[in-house]
Amino acid sequence: FPYEVLSELDETVRDELLCELPKEKLATAVADLESDDAAYILESLEEPDKQAILDLMPAGDRAALERNLEYPEETAGRLMQTDFVAVPPFWNVGQVIDYMRETEDLPETFSDIYVVDPSHHVVGGVDLSRLLRTNREVPIEKIMDAERQVVLATADQEAVARQFERYDLKSAPVVDADRRLVGVVTVDDVVEVIQEEAEEDLR
Repeated sequence: FPYEVLSELDETVRDELLCELPKEKLATAVADLESDDAAYILESLEEPDKQAILDLMPAGDRAALERNLEYPEETAGRLMQTDFVAVPPFWNVGQVIDYMRETEDLPETFSDIYVVDPSHHVVGGVDLSRLLRTNREVPIEKIMDAERQVVLATADQEAVARQFERYDLKSAPVVDADRRLVGVVTVDDVVEVIQEEAEEDLR
């Protein structure tokens, strides 16, 4: 079953379908979705049902989703996906490529790699296209963009949308109050925000 359709359904239809699905099946669906879509589904459930679904999920998926749900609605923390690629600045291009080939729990699709220090603070980013055009022995810190725009997890989603428009971003790392990397917001999430805000303005 293509679980990603759950986040695209009309709310009334979605709520009816969620009521019909067994909790075990719903837990599988939520674990299969990207964390931002999973949080959107869970927040539509009653608290006892939400907790029951979380309890049925694998520990790693549950922890990632609970991080999303800690943030208020309509903030970057709710928009963000908690799957991302982060590497240290002292790795070279070859090490990063090998890491991506060998690691199973990477995002299904991504275009940016984030460079972080030992405290997980973002120190830069590298476009995947640039990485693949660079020789294996070149250190990542030599090709990273040290001026990479970051988004605060507590930032209002409209402010995030404006930031994406102003700097023509396709993705941005999301950081917590201590400036540590906790997720990533992508342009498709921001487009949805812009569409929702436009619909509200029309109404």
